Amino acid sequence: MYMSVDSLDTLDDGCFIKFINLIHALTGITIAKNRKSMVQGRLRKRVLALSLKSYEEYFDFVVNNEAEKTPFIDSVTTNETYFFRTPRIWNYIETQLLPDHLQKHPGKTFSAWSAASSTGEEAHSLAVLCQQFKDRNNSFDYEISASDISQRVVTACRSGIYQGRSIETFKSSMPLAFSKYMVKNGPEAFSVQADIKKKINFFEHNLFAPIKDRKMYDLILIRNVFIYFTPADQKKVLDLILPRLNPGGILIIGESESITGINAGLAKVENLIYRKASG
Repeated sequence: MYMSVDSLDTLDDGCFIKFINLIHALTGITIAKNRKSMVQGRLRKRVLALSLKSYEEYFDFVVNNEAEKTPFIDSVTTNETYFFRTPRIWNYIETQLLPDHLQKHPGKTFSAWSAASSTGEEAHSLAVLCQQFKDRNNSFDYEISASDISQRVVTACRSGIYQGRSIETFKSSMPLAFSKYMVKNGPEAFSVQADIKKKINFFEHNLFAPIKDRKMYDLILIRNVFIYFTPADQKKVLDLILPRLNPGGILIIGESESITGINAGLAKVENLIYRKASG
C-alpha cells in the first residue's frame, strides 16, 4: 500500500496529548510537552512499519489492539545504561553492604532486585560484584531478580551480550575483573560467565502493578526511572516495592533523582542510598 511519508511529518498537538496520556496510563511515565519531536520520531518508525496513514490511525490501532501495546511501549521508552554506572554506589555495595550482610546474616542468601533493569547492565554489574565477593568469602551466596516493562529489552537482558559504550567503563576501570568474569561473544562483544548469568532472573514487570512473586529483598535498585514519574506516581511505586524490601534493607535510586518529601519509612544513608527501618 502506498503511503505518503509527508503525512507523518507533523504530529498535531491534540494527537500528541492523547499519546502522552496513553503512555502515562500504560507505564506511569510522564512525557513533558516539549518532547513532541522525540515522541513523533519514535512513533513514526512504528507507523511506517505498519503501513498506516497517520498518527491518529496509529493511536486508534494501539487502543483497540492489545498486542500492539507491547511494541508501542518498546517504541516510546528510553533504555540506555552501562556497566557500573555511578561508581560510588557500587563502592558502597562492595565495601559496606555485602560485608555487613555477611556479618549480620551468615548463611542467608543475599537477594537483590534491579527494578528497572533497562538492557541489563545494572543486574550484570551487581552479579559480577557479588561473585567477586563470593570468591573471597565462600559462605556468601546471592540471587538477583531484574525486571523491566519493555519486552524487547528483557529479551536483550536474557541474551546478556554487550559491546561498545555499554562495557567501556567496566573494561577500562576494572580490567582484572573484566578479564576474569567476562567472556568473548563475538569480535567486539562480551557476556558475563554462564555461572554468573544463571544467578539472574529477568522478567517483564510494570512498576505500577504488584510483583507476582513473593520474594523479599535485601537490596532494591530503582535507578533512573523516577525522573520520569510525578511525585504522586513515585509514591505509588514505592508503596508497591517497599513491602518487598527486608527490614534494614537498602534502596538505591538514580543520580538525578530525589524522593525527598515522600513519606516512605526510609532513612537516608547517603546521597541516593536509603535504609528501611529495622522494624
